[in-house]
Amino acid sequence: MSTPAAGTTKKTPLQNFLSACCWSKARAGNLAPIAAKAQQTELNQLYGILYTPRVSMQSSSAVSSSNSPSGLASESAINALTIDLPGAEPGSAYLELSLIGDPVDTQRYHDLIKNSPPHNYKPPRPWRDMAPRWLYAGTCSWIPLNEGQGLRLSGPFSTEPGVLGTLPRTVSLRLRYRTPLTAMLGTKSYIGGERGIAFTLTDNDGVVALRDDPTPALDNAPIYPLGEGRPNAYFLQPKDKT
Repeated sequence: MSTPAAGTTKKTPLQNFLSACCWSKARAGNLAPIAAKAQQTELNQLYGILYTPRVSMQSSSAVSSSNSPSGLASESAINALTIDLPGAEPGSAYLELSLIGDPVDTQRYHDLIKNSPPHNYKPPRPWRDMAPRWLYAGTCSWIPLNEGQGLRLSGPFSTEPGVLGTLPRTVSLRLRYRTPLTAMLGTKSYIGGERGIAFTLTDNDGVVALRDDPTPALDNAPIYPLGEGRPNAYFLQPKDKT
């Protein structure tokens, strides 16, 4: 089996882009005019590399009691969510957030227990809008300098007596994000295109980007605009110092 040559390093996405883009050394010998559409495509690629939001989470898994024949069930949960917005500034960044999860609906669960035969029901987990609770429980801070530049939104998920019986075990979100630079592409230019970028989060699979996957529940979720001049601009104001 062959081994990599000494000194070989893996290129970053930005290095790969710069080595093949229209102004790279590799293409310097081609003096033919570059079509406007091709230029636009490469700019979109570059902005995507530089400004695509980063999503991370904290999750857990535990064995709990249940109404199953064994009396036990393995329950996973999404405990917290973090969204990094590279290049974001409080006075100029713009974000549209949709965020849904599937915590147990306490009231519907109580109704099932009253009206269903034993062991013949599962805790109901309808999709629910999680954005307001997450935003109000969370914080905005600057991304640490050793991790880049921009704003970080982070916050926990929590239960609510009589309403949310558990934490969500699945979370889905859509982000339509732009900075002044990306806005120069046009009024509908968001990182990832007009629909932005979407993710689903589970304890088993981690953070999964939803590229062309259908997202009917997420498509119907409320959209929260965050940015200067918006009612929710407060959520993009960092509480720490630079």
